[in-house]
Amino acid sequence: MQRTIAPLRTSANTPRIPAYRRERRLHWDDVRVFLAVCEKKSLAIGAKDAGLDRSTASRRIAALETALGSRLFLRTRDGLRPSPAGLRLQVHAQRMADEARAFRASAEDTSSVVGRVRVATTESIAAMLVREGLLRLRERHPRLELELLGGNRVLDLARGEADLGLRVVKVAEPSLKVRRVAKLPFALFASEAYVRQRGRPRTDAELAGHDVITMAAELANLPESRWLEARPGVHVVLRTSSMTAMLTAILDGFGVGAVTGPWGERELSLCKLMDLPHIPARPLFLVMHPDAASRPAVRAVADAITAIFANGGTTRVRASALR
Repeated sequence: MQRTIAPLRTSANTPRIPAYRRERRLHWDDVRVFLAVCEKKSLAIGAKDAGLDRSTASRRIAALETALGSRLFLRTRDGLRPSPAGLRLQVHAQRMADEARAFRASAEDTSSVVGRVRVATTESIAAMLVREGLLRLRERHPRLELELLGGNRVLDLARGEADLGLRVVKVAEPSLKVRRVAKLPFALFASEAYVRQRGRPRTDAELAGHDVITMAAELANLPESRWLEARPGVHVVLRTSSMTAMLTAILDGFGVGAVTGPWGERELSLCKLMDLPHIPARPLFLVMHPDAASRPAVRAVADAITAIFANGGTTRVRASALR
């Protein structure tokens, strides 16, 4: 026989507790972790995206399940997947995330270029932006804070992981604003010291016997890397998933590598060996979320990045050019 609990008798003088205080309290941080795990279908990856370790993320989800009185995830052979209740709540969690970004943006000074702007790109492009003068933007806007997030993982702008993105693959997400800012051709480069010691190859055939530096892991399938490694007679002395490590090895005279032409000629002071017209020029897209684009600070940084790449990625930004 199922037991029922009779409602408590209250006197007229007993204060009534508002409904919102009788409910189990929800915490936005718990919802944020739930949304990250939903999207990644993995507790470990979702936790990392949320900036937490796995055990903390697990506790957050458990707290949310307790507060809601519902199981949010099912464990399958393919990883975690939302339960029926979790699928329903994921839609609302995404709306909460969108509103949280809008709430934060509304609190900012929208009449001037102030605050932090996060730019997500590769580590090599991040370094180039610094060398090409992006920080000079602060000469005009001293209250601007720049954050460069360099890495091979593509951050989710729709979820607010960054304000701007520089990507080499065109974005298909309809909610994002996309602008092509460059189309960068490739060439082979080596350091002056390497050329003095090993000679200067000027054709494919003359590459035989030379040391080369190529990419590894997720970058191994880049067309320029595959082409260089397939040249007859070359010796691969380094494969790396770090573009910075590759460029450092070329600069230090350890071998020949494929670099975007304008950057190699001007920024790195390398010897250009030959153009690679058969390798497709690398497009570069500037991506931003419309909510972020409404901020003057984000627009100012986007315009400065566009100016850097206006002449093939070698236009140094002067403070006067940004006014």
